[in-house]
Amino acid sequence: MGDGDSGSFPRTAAVIGLGLIGGSLALRLREVCAHVTGVDLEPAVLDQAKARGAIDSGSTDLGAAGGADVVIVATPLAQVAQTGIAAARRMRSGAVLTDVGSVKAPVVAAIHAGLPAGVRYVGGHPMAGNEKQGIAAADATILDGRPFVLTPTARTDPSAVALLQTMIVRLRMQPVILDPVQHDELVAQASHLPYLVSLALQRAIADDARAIGGPAMAEMTRIAHSPQTMWNEICRANREAILRALVRFEAELASVRRDVEEGAPTR
Repeated sequence: MGDGDSGSFPRTAAVIGLGLIGGSLALRLREVCAHVTGVDLEPAVLDQAKARGAIDSGSTDLGAAGGADVVIVATPLAQVAQTGIAAARRMRSGAVLTDVGSVKAPVVAAIHAGLPAGVRYVGGHPMAGNEKQGIAAADATILDGRPFVLTPTARTDPSAVALLQTMIVRLRMQPVILDPVQHDELVAQASHLPYLVSLALQRAIADDARAIGGPAMAEMTRIAHSPQTMWNEICRANREAILRALVRFEAELASVRRDVEEGAPTR
């Protein structure tokens, strides 16, 4: 891994799961790494990733990721921990494992519990994306300037954090360090709540009103069209924090309603 210094940059990377986020990361990694390996269950996805220039080589075999300096698990959330542990068992000693799961506390605990000796793990979550999905929608520019949260614990090797921070900067993103539980609480408010609000708004607008809706309506309901399966997994995994965020939002919505009733909406 370079010269072995804590801030050295990974020469090789592997991305497991080449959907929107995995594919977008792979596209950017190819700009800064000597070799990027893609792993996906679908051969057609690998072919498309190669055609788009997202990966140098691809395989349906998880073992293909084993030789990389850094391995990024970008599977659906429900599969992150299991896939991360399976990948770690194939990784060489000293390599770094991270992931892109949008809920961290349960994932981090599960991976640490099954992590083999020698492999260094740091939970991760790039705060980027849109309502689209799949390798066809991958776009490295959605990463530009966005936070990439790392969630180390007392068990995390600080040199692995330093290496990923260096990588994140090279990806043109902003590294942010949070405790896994704190991450889940904040992301419930900053990411998960906006989706649910968008979903509720989409449901509340009558069809004839939607037919004459303007840009504001379209933008505010855009993320309601994100993959439902993905959001079902997120809501199950971060249920308690999301419920707290909803209670807070409901109180604010009630306040706005009172303001409207009194004829004086406030900010």
